[in-house]
Amino acid sequence: MALKLLPFYLGEFKKRRRKTALITFAIAWGSLSILLLMSFGRGLSTQFRVAFRGLGDNLVMLSGGQSSVVYQGLPKGRRLRLYAADIALLRATIPEIEFICAESYNNEAISANGKETNRNVHGVGPLFDLMRSQVPAAGGRFLNPDDERHSRRVAFLGWKVAENLFGAEPPVGRQIMINRTPFTVVGVLKEKMQDSMYQGPDAEQVYVPFATYAQVNSQPYVDRIHIQPRSREVSLRVEERARAVLGRKYRFDSADKYALNAWNTIRDAEEVGKIFSGIEIFLTMIGALTLLIAAVGVTNLMYALAKERTREIGIKLAMGARRRHIVTQFVLETAFIFFQGILWGVLLAFNIVSLVRTIPLNYDNFGIESYLTRPVFSLDILLLFLTIMGALVFMAGIFPAVRASRLNPVEALRYE
Repeated sequence: MALKLLPFYLGEFKKRRRKTALITFAIAWGSLSILLLMSFGRGLSTQFRVAFRGLGDNLVMLSGGQSSVVYQGLPKGRRLRLYAADIALLRATIPEIEFICAESYNNEAISANGKETNRNVHGVGPLFDLMRSQVPAAGGRFLNPDDERHSRRVAFLGWKVAENLFGAEPPVGRQIMINRTPFTVVGVLKEKMQDSMYQGPDAEQVYVPFATYAQVNSQPYVDRIHIQPRSREVSLRVEERARAVLGRKYRFDSADKYALNAWNTIRDAEEVGKIFSGIEIFLTMIGALTLLIAAVGVTNLMYALAKERTREIGIKLAMGARRRHIVTQFVLETAFIFFQGILWGVLLAFNIVSLVRTIPLNYDNFGIESYLTRPVFSLDILLLFLTIMGALVFMAGIFPAVRASRLNPVEALRYE
């Protein structure tokens, strides 16, 4: 029945097109606002996760510290170091470890192509690239197990180091000097977002095989041990067990947080992720409130139209129209008003988001613009938006419609 009356409802709606134009604009503006706020909020959250994973994904990083309590007769203030042998010990005693890798580093003089600079040179194992998001650019590779096994003098460069030494020339296959020792470049780090780091961004670092580093640099200890648990859920357990195992070996209290420094990136990512999710929810609520104001305007318009058309409604009721026909008419008119505004709002939001995403990221100077230039207009955002709009359409149309349908036909015909 409603479908048969649809052309009639459309005709009634067209008669009042001018009165609904301003309200339609308000709905379009509200739709645009909420979609942009939701898209930029999602973009902030997504870009944070991408930038944080630039350090690595699901890592627990250990480094030696200084004891702060007396333990088993030993004084506090002892300097504690980690060693390469600890890798095998931790792997053998903690089954929840998926990957583990040692790292040592020092600032060294690097020269090539007539240029010289000082950079941190890291001795790392072949699993380092998987754990620390070290993706080589096209034409190169990261350090492999053979490099480590044979102590090859090969190097993997951060892209800024490669630019400083070689400019626009391809560095792969070229030779560099590290502390007067020749190394062959086998790869360059692909540009990536990174907002969490130690010893500076990876773009400014140089990586060589751990065995080679031990030969060139006589440092007996390792600066850091990277652990990737089998799952995010066991990261705290892995951290606690690592403290206990190393505490027994080096005789320090496993509860002493200063004796062994542990950076649990999983825990940090979850905590900061909650903050960004809260920002996303807050922006969505702000946009929803903007739409609510437009919905109130539609409700007021429909109440005014119901009063204006009191005699018309009375005639329809007197001629046999049922209450549901009156309700359907008002709800459909409300839906058409919303539909026009929603359509314009969605189209504008989609095009603005697409336009903003064409802005190239500046990997050299990573800042707030890197977060704001990657809004996300996704299907779940659109579905959430349509759900909110559906609720507003119902609330804006149902109350004036019910009120109009309850008019007494006789009193409505007498209305002036």
